[in-house]
Amino acid sequence: MTGRPTLAAVAIAKNERRDIVGFIDNVRRVVDEVVIVDDGSTDGTLEFLRTCGMPVTIIERRLEPEGGFAAQRNTGLDAATADWLIHMDIDERITPDLARDIHAAIADMPMNGFRYRRLNFFLHRPFPAGGWQNWNNPQLGRRGHHRFVNAIHEAVEVEGGDAMTGQLSGMMWHLNDDSYIERIGKNVNYAPATARGIMARGRVRWWHLLTAPMTAFLKAYVLRGAWRHGTHGLIFGLFSLTSRFNHYATAWDIQNQLPREELERQCRSGWPTESGSES
Repeated sequence: MTGRPTLAAVAIAKNERRDIVGFIDNVRRVVDEVVIVDDGSTDGTLEFLRTCGMPVTIIERRLEPEGGFAAQRNTGLDAATADWLIHMDIDERITPDLARDIHAAIADMPMNGFRYRRLNFFLHRPFPAGGWQNWNNPQLGRRGHHRFVNAIHEAVEVEGGDAMTGQLSGMMWHLNDDSYIERIGKNVNYAPATARGIMARGRVRWWHLLTAPMTAFLKAYVLRGAWRHGTHGLIFGLFSLTSRFNHYATAWDIQNQLPREELERQCRSGWPTESGSES
């Protein structure tokens, strides 16, 4: 692979044993280098990477609330040595069309980054609806000329902005969740960080618990076309509703939480004091 710019796949991971085999099999066909930032995997992910038959740089770093996912991504970015980096999730797969676009682009284009689209899967099926079809981010960047921002829903900032960001035509496959239970689990894991973002905009009132989830449902199901996918789309729309409700309810709970010590005090207040108790 000499004589052309080198390419690294950089990803973050936590307990990815199910998908890591397919990830490595996919990227070994395309890249020169693999960097994985791992958030404390305990399911055999790291053991597989160390014996997978290709060199993998493994950085063990726990996810921190302040820097969040951007900090994890930037840690991998800083460790890579290739000329170009493609930032991936472990459940993403580079298609042959996208691979050809990538190699052609980094060889000939004087850009600092490239956008590409994803074909997202929901409950094991392609799902170009609900807003997911609009994903088109610059996840391919020239080393030293791009950086991640945002603790959650992290995004790449390319040096030079849109003027230095090209567009690829090939699509990345994003396989997403193995089950609906996994989708719910991710929503719960994202809730604290998302709630902090909600609280930064002000206090959560009772009406937000109604309007925000309903707005999410109407956008995903009606405006963004999930209704075209039958039961599959209805599940997605209702998940969008419950997901938004969970995040707003988490924010409301944090803002209005009573310390457990206060509840204990209220319980004790109903008992007679020792001095007043009968012998």
